[in-house]
Formats: sequence, C-alpha cells, structure tokens
Amino acid sequence: MCGVFGYLSRGGRPNLDRLRRIALVTETRGRHAFGMAWIDANGGIGTWKRPGPAGGSLDALELVRDAVLILGHCRYATNGDPTANENNHPHRAGRGWIVHNGTVRNHRLLARRYDLEPRGECDSEVLGLLLAKLGGKLETRAKLAMDLAVGDMAILGLWNDPVRLLVAKAGKPLHCGKLAADLYLASLPMGLPGKVYSVRDGWAGVLAV
Repeated sequence: MCGVFGYLSRGGRPNLDRLRRIALVTETRGRHAFGMAWIDANGGIGTWKRPGPAGGSLDALELVRDAVLILGHCRYATNGDPTANENNHPHRAGRGWIVHNGTVRNHRLLARRYDLEPRGECDSEVLGLLLAKLGGKLETRAKLAMDLAVGDMAILGLWNDPVRLLVAKAGKPLHCGKLAADLYLASLPMGLPGKVYSVRDGWAGVLAV
C-alpha cells in the first residue's frame, strides 16, 4: 500500500510539528520502512531512510528543519526485503530522487526493455531509473513513465538546479493542503493544513520553489 508526503516552500520553512503529524498519519499505510529526501536552502540534496515505522524515527525530521523541499515515504513492502535498505525509499532518479506509492507490476519487463540496472529488488526503483533514462522535459518523462508502468501510482520527486518538485498521480490517493507560503502533500488528507483538495487523477506536473 505505502504512503507518501511532501512539502514545498514558497518563502516559509516547514512546520516540524505538522510534519510529525502527517508522518504518523501516513504511517498507517506502511510500517516496514521510513525515508526522506530533501533540498536545503543552499540547494544541497540530502537523503535518509531506515527499516521500521515512521513513529520510531520522528527525530529524523530535525534533518529537514531548514529544507525548502521535502519528500517522505512510509513503506508497506511488496517487492524487496525492507531490512535491505536499498529496497526502501527514496530511490534515485538521475540527479534527483523519488518516492512512490503503488506497485509496478511490469517492473522486470521495463528493466529489460530499457536496459535499466536496479541495485535492489523494489519495483519502485525502476520508475526512478526510467525517469532518468527517458528523454524530454521532466513532466513529459513522468507522463510517459506512468503510461509505461502497469499499476496505480502516486509519485513525488525532487531535483535541484533549479529546485523543483514533481507531482504525478494515476489511481493512488494524493492530497494537497495550501497555506500562503507553503504547500503540503500527502496520501491521506488528515493533518494537512488550509484548504485541502485531491490531486487530479492522471495529472503530472512540476512545481518550482
């Protein structure tokens, strides 16, 4: 099942108490592993992931105190042992990172067809490798990846230079809560601030800080 969450700054900084609540809500969709990727105010990318539920690692959110862009993932393992950390999210996507909710049922076929070389056994890793392999603008690559992958999904991704957030949804839940300077996203709407709405199904877009 899995759950994702995210944060995009439009001039503010993340509210860690809110992120803790969102992480705990998201944990209800997966307790096998917890991971994050983020971009700090200087444009540097950081990642952190660990087997086990988010509730046991909430102190890790201190790492993103000054982030301008954050991705989070609570994993329910389907393909790949969560005790092997290479199977946990986030997964690399070229110079960026993604988190994914869903199961790519044809991930082995895609790996063969596009000559991809996964390091682990998680099907989600193939999506990141595919995004890096395909040509064109990031939004175009995301739409093509969603068309090629068999299975419902929600994807969040981040890249720097320039700092940008990929949001893509095809069948899996994804919600957004907007404040004046901040945007929060999560699989489940509980805990999101402001006016909360569901991301339109079939949508893929890129948001800039």
